[in-house]
Amino acid sequence: MKYRATISIFLLCIFVYVLELVFPQTINYLALSSKNILNAPWSLITYMFVHSLNSLSHIFYNMFALLLFGIILESVIGSKRFLMIYFASGIASGLVGLLFYSSIIGASGAIFGILGTLGILRPRLVVWVMGIPMPMLVALVIWALLDFIGIFGSDNVAHLGHLAGLGTGVVYGFLLRPKYGEKKKPKIKILSEDEIKKWENEWMKSG
Repeated sequence: MKYRATISIFLLCIFVYVLELVFPQTINYLALSSKNILNAPWSLITYMFVHSLNSLSHIFYNMFALLLFGIILESVIGSKRFLMIYFASGIASGLVGLLFYSSIIGASGAIFGILGTLGILRPRLVVWVMGIPMPMLVALVIWALLDFIGIFGSDNVAHLGHLAGLGTGVVYGFLLRPKYGEKKKPKIKILSEDEIKKWENEWMKSG
């Protein structure tokens, strides 16, 4: 199956969300909590698959971004590296988030890692941000600035966790760039008049 890592994560997030709808207490066992992290270290992984039941937009936008950017990145670097970046970014986001928030849920930090890596590997990829087309690298800066500004707000979003995930993805992007980055177009060599005459003498002689 193509893009099996991205699709598998997407399906698992949807499954957990349905599970939450049927058994709301599920969130208590899977969420990442500063009070319970030592007793439930696995929550550093499971929290990435849990989304708020109070806001449908939480899972909708996360899954939209996961499918859109995840498929592109996975097609560039392969499933194994994609999963490594996804979970490393999610874990980094969770660990940093715990320093500032009592509990965290959602795939946002891991998805920001995807965005960070893709922004370094495909900086000229055109994406739409707030209805405006722009290069991926520019979009990456805007997303980072929005989260930085959000730190000083009073919403219920783990902005610092997002930035940690984004930073992790950017680091991976630079590590992978020599192998998976955009290839520079070869320079076109302009032949001199002498080189053209030499080529004509060698290859265009009459038989």
